Amino acid sequence: MTGTQEAQDVETLPTLMTTDQAIRRLRADPQCADLVRDAYLGQDVADSARRFLESGEWAEVKRILGPRLKAAAVLDLGAGSGIASLAFAASGAARVVAVDPDPSDEVGRGAMARLAGNGEFEILDGIGEAIPLDDASVDIVYCRQMLHHARNLSEVMRECARVVKPGGIVLACREHVVDDDEQLHRFLAEHPVNRLAGGENAHPLATYLSAFAGAGLKIDRVYGPWRSVINAFPVVRTQRELEAIPEVRLARRLGRVGRLAVYLPGVKGLIWRRIDRPVPGRMYSFLAHRPA
Repeated sequence: MTGTQEAQDVETLPTLMTTDQAIRRLRADPQCADLVRDAYLGQDVADSARRFLESGEWAEVKRILGPRLKAAAVLDLGAGSGIASLAFAASGAARVVAVDPDPSDEVGRGAMARLAGNGEFEILDGIGEAIPLDDASVDIVYCRQMLHHARNLSEVMRECARVVKPGGIVLACREHVVDDDEQLHRFLAEHPVNRLAGGENAHPLATYLSAFAGAGLKIDRVYGPWRSVINAFPVVRTQRELEAIPEVRLARRLGRVGRLAVYLPGVKGLIWRRIDRPVPGRMYSFLAHRPA
């Protein structure tokens, strides 16, 4: 390839924004208003934190964690703007540590600082591959849409296993899953933030499971895309809405007959099989623990 050809190729490459610039661009676009709201990317981080605390997703996280949440030491890994960190603090955790490498004002430690102005949670600069905490120092490790961003997923899971106490919980929520490279390329091309700033990723389900197992963590439950409101949001906003999807869809198509037909043997299963298609970038969540 000649030098001229190389220069031409470089000129045709898209110029990516910073994440902050991409988010500001999305906020300024009226067509992205729903996306910005539902991704908790609004400029008012306190409003985002309040809505997350009141969300069906957070209600389901609390249900999954149960009494272990009370008085727990929690690591919010890849904490972003800190909305989940504040939710843990407001829900009875004794100590909450938010770890994130991003210093930005829109979705990083700058946004966290506005939420934790009264010391509701601790803020640390760090990455998942080198968590700045002592061994066996937390009861719960929580990650929300973080693992698919990891540079080394296996190392991140080993670090999670290191800092969580024996018997402690690791809960990873809303992780993007693809089946192959074709799905990955399609997902990245369609992701609104990735188109502007890059940085997104996804893995096959087996890659996540292997990383948990390789770190010595035991998987307790895998939540598929339509098995929890955590993953299905914002299509549905509560667990009850999720469970009612077959009836709602049949009623929309067949009216009163559909409301009755949903109770026939096999009908709900058929509808779920049609809904639960392998969409590129679909969400999974994982509940695991460190064996005692």
